Amino acid sequence: MTDWYFSEEDRRLVSPERVVQLTAKAAQVFACLERHKGEIVSVDTVLEEVWAETHVTPDLVREYIHDLRIALGDDPRRPRYIETVRGKGFRLIGDIEPGADAAASLAQGEGEYRPTVAVLKPPLTQDPLLNDLADQVASEVINHLARFHYIGVVARQSAIPSGEIGDIRSFARDVNASYILEAGYTRLGDDVRTRVQLVEAARGRSLWGTRLDLGAGDAGRLVDDISSTIVFALTGWHGELHRAEYKSAARKNPVQLNAFEHFVLGCDLEMRLDADSLQRSIAHLEQSVRLDPTFSRAWLVYALELRWAYSVVPGRDRRFLETSDHAFRTAFKLAPTDPVNLALMAMNTARIGNLAGGLALLDRAEASMLGDSDAMVCVATAKAALTDDADGAVAVLDSVLRQNKTPPSWVYFAEAGIAFLSGDHERCISSSWSAPEEISAMAFRCLSLAMLGRGEEAVAEETKLKSTFPDFDFMRFADNFPICCPARQQEYFAAVERLMSSARG
Repeated sequence: MTDWYFSEEDRRLVSPERVVQLTAKAAQVFACLERHKGEIVSVDTVLEEVWAETHVTPDLVREYIHDLRIALGDDPRRPRYIETVRGKGFRLIGDIEPGADAAASLAQGEGEYRPTVAVLKPPLTQDPLLNDLADQVASEVINHLARFHYIGVVARQSAIPSGEIGDIRSFARDVNASYILEAGYTRLGDDVRTRVQLVEAARGRSLWGTRLDLGAGDAGRLVDDISSTIVFALTGWHGELHRAEYKSAARKNPVQLNAFEHFVLGCDLEMRLDADSLQRSIAHLEQSVRLDPTFSRAWLVYALELRWAYSVVPGRDRRFLETSDHAFRTAFKLAPTDPVNLALMAMNTARIGNLAGGLALLDRAEASMLGDSDAMVCVATAKAALTDDADGAVAVLDSVLRQNKTPPSWVYFAEAGIAFLSGDHERCISSSWSAPEEISAMAFRCLSLAMLGRGEEAVAEETKLKSTFPDFDFMRFADNFPICCPARQQEYFAAVERLMSSARG
């Protein structure tokens, strides 16, 4: 058995063979187990000692235990260090000694950081419906946000009436919140008007706001519509929280960036998928996973960026794809229940020839996607590319667009691909112009124009595509996307042939 030493202060596990740098929360979880060494520690105890006022799901505790086992080289079936006691919790059984001075200091910059949101309720009114609505929406928003492991949420009992908090910046400091979410509700005849705004705690300035006028007849539907609109706007790649964190990280000295900040900078807000921009994004994501090897979403986006780079970066070779496959597998291993991981792993599994395995993963993704707009768009894309269920793919996408009237640009180029694969070429062309120079939007626009008999326009767009991305190839694009359903492949290559025929005149 390996001799391990644990330094809570430095967040390191140290053995004679290696040093493992832990994230802040992983170190706190391990410290909790160490304080109760030899005792069964319940999930509730870990949540209380590590997350205190922040609401997270029990699954997050299990993921950190999984991460710690990987760090220790432990096997849950034959545990040497951390034992699972079914239905009760976990127990530290191995000899791991405190050892703050066991290893030399490592590079700075490691550590977990998550933007934290405090959800406020409006002051109580004389209207029971509005009071109940405010309470239920606050609860739903908190529960939905807590599903995103890269977002911290102030606990439910701290969602207090906004009229009682005094100065908003002082309140944010007291509860350790980066952002404040405020909402107000007013009766308008048979409707309820909802006003929502996201406030940056440090400066007290509004970053985002919206107004909704919805019928009050179905209370359950009203709660779902309001909470979904808020969560869809705040979360995901290029959601309002991501945008705010991106702008903050971009102002920092690069040597001071932590893993999360490298991650958000790796998700380029402008979606400039040219060679130079992709290489900058990849560099940030490589730093992110180096600083925090347990950051699943960073591994996932790193895998995607490498896939895109394979189509456009000069001199690329199969190593791009091999590294991308490794990153996909790592992301999935770290968070095997994340619906985004499941959907994209489904596509990657189908890409390497296991369509049945990909479809099984897609079923799991679809079963857990609700409330996560990124996951729903990924599921819609996978359904369009891997199955015959074009109508189902469009239905999932449309449910996202109903909740988020101004989605980020990447959703539009996903829409272009889904529309093409479902045979709606007018919609493909229309949505592609919302991301006019993104590679997949340009490719599907060419093909839809060709399918509609607009040959001259199709050839002109193909010329622009090849000028922007000189190494683009339609065969490699289909494999990289991937288009794996036989019927969809046949339609895709028929469109390519029609485009080539138009080019030949």
